Amino acid sequence: MIILFEEYQYNTEKLKQVLSERYFLPLNSSKSKINYVGYYFNPTINEAVVILPKVFINEKSLAFDEFDPETLIFQSDQIKEQLSMKGKNKIVFEISTWLYRAIQQFNKRHYYNSISENQFLNQIVTNLEEKSNTELDIILSLLKFYKENQAYFTFISKSAHSQKNKINWHKTINKKQPIIQNNTPIYFDLATTRNKINYDEELLIIFYSTLNFIKSKYAFDFNPPQNYELIKGHQFENVLRKGCRILKSIKYKYYSDKMISLYNLLYSFFERSENTQSKKQIEEVLLIKDFNIVFEDMIDDLIGDSKLLPELKNHADGKQIDHIYKYKSLIIEDDIYFVGDSKYYKPQNNIGKYSQAKQFTYAKNVIQYNIDLFNDNKLDKQIRYRENLTEGYNITPNFFISSFVNKDFDFSKSELDETGKPIMQSHFENRLFDRDTLFVQSYNINFLFVLSAYLSNNSTLKSNFKKDTQKKFRDKLVRFINDKYTLYTLEPKDNSFIEKHFKLLNGKVYKPSQMNEKLILALEKPDLTDILTKIESDLKTKTEYYLT
Repeated sequence: MIILFEEYQYNTEKLKQVLSERYFLPLNSSKSKINYVGYYFNPTINEAVVILPKVFINEKSLAFDEFDPETLIFQSDQIKEQLSMKGKNKIVFEISTWLYRAIQQFNKRHYYNSISENQFLNQIVTNLEEKSNTELDIILSLLKFYKENQAYFTFISKSAHSQKNKINWHKTINKKQPIIQNNTPIYFDLATTRNKINYDEELLIIFYSTLNFIKSKYAFDFNPPQNYELIKGHQFENVLRKGCRILKSIKYKYYSDKMISLYNLLYSFFERSENTQSKKQIEEVLLIKDFNIVFEDMIDDLIGDSKLLPELKNHADGKQIDHIYKYKSLIIEDDIYFVGDSKYYKPQNNIGKYSQAKQFTYAKNVIQYNIDLFNDNKLDKQIRYRENLTEGYNITPNFFISSFVNKDFDFSKSELDETGKPIMQSHFENRLFDRDTLFVQSYNINFLFVLSAYLSNNSTLKSNFKKDTQKKFRDKLVRFINDKYTLYTLEPKDNSFIEKHFKLLNGKVYKPSQMNEKLILALEKPDLTDILTKIESDLKTKTEYYLT
């Protein structure tokens, strides 16, 4: 298997040897880069090429320590050995297959997308949910069959060997000559029972030998059973050339559904091998251009809400939000929409001012959409963006989420964490409840966790992650607001309070729906406004307040 990396600058002549020219972009007379991610089988060299996302490239070279991406094109025996010693051969295969399946999943979720290229359409019978006929599909099917049928293989082995060495004493006494010692016959040549050919075992030997062969090509984790003598080396190369004929000769020896399934999987593997050797095999392509769209879909599957109105994601000005969901507002029990944007970057890249400006525009669009509904009296009563008495606006949470590759290549931990303090934008100072005062948080998440969770059938894992993450985003912003502002609950003496102090309090006060007689006042720390002194005579009570 050949490993390449998206957007890494390769020697053009080397790339031409392993990848079709239409999948990479020349940069100058000697260098080219790949704008695709995914799987490509090159029948000319009989090799699978996997293009990993650019998140695996760090400042030095790539996430696999000192291994040069140029060298990994051909994965010399030395490189393979070093990968094996570091335990990364298994990791490379695992990441490659997860990525391959993620692109299949994306195609399944978005059948009419315009960024994928899948040219190999001949379907085979396989035990994968998505039926296709790529080399990697067949190998994954073989591995899945191996992992799911251990008990069945053990049963076959025990049944086949239980009578193999049992002594037939009737034949031994009648046909073998004993040695008499101390009047006791001792038989050195024993007659044993002989079983007829066990065709199940014969197929298992071909199966284990096949897995052992492709193990060296794809470097996955497989330890063949010790009680079978496998076909190896030149003998297996002969099987590769004649595998279909060998299987046809024993085709009608199998009656169980499991062995028939295994027979079909092996036949598919050898048929591909023979087609490749006879130059009948064509390219296999499952590549994604603009992988950021797939990354966005993976994140949205984890934290977004697909049931919201399309107008909340697709705005009238042509902009489209990556992620949006309804959650508890920062203020008491009202609800608000949390707005997010996925950032698919190389690890060393930072979120720029252009991205920040776009995200604030997304938030303003969401606010305006809900204000229009509010003005038409069509907004869900539980959702609060503005209230009429103070003309104050609720706080609209925003976030960025980008990814990194866990240094231990751990798929099980999200390692989701905030990166730096929230970025703030405002038209006026010290107006927390102004519609133009906006905040955006930045988070980083383990790419391998996102990849595995996207493909997981564990609905509980996804549900718990979504709940924990949405709570985390809110709690972090609540903590930031409490640190940046001093908040008070105010109880005015009469209804003229807002009108009397409107200019002084504009954008600084807000009346949650659950508060009948009270308001919330927010003053940026350190408070130099002297507002409290100016309004104190018109208040019944004033109490310091914290967002929770």
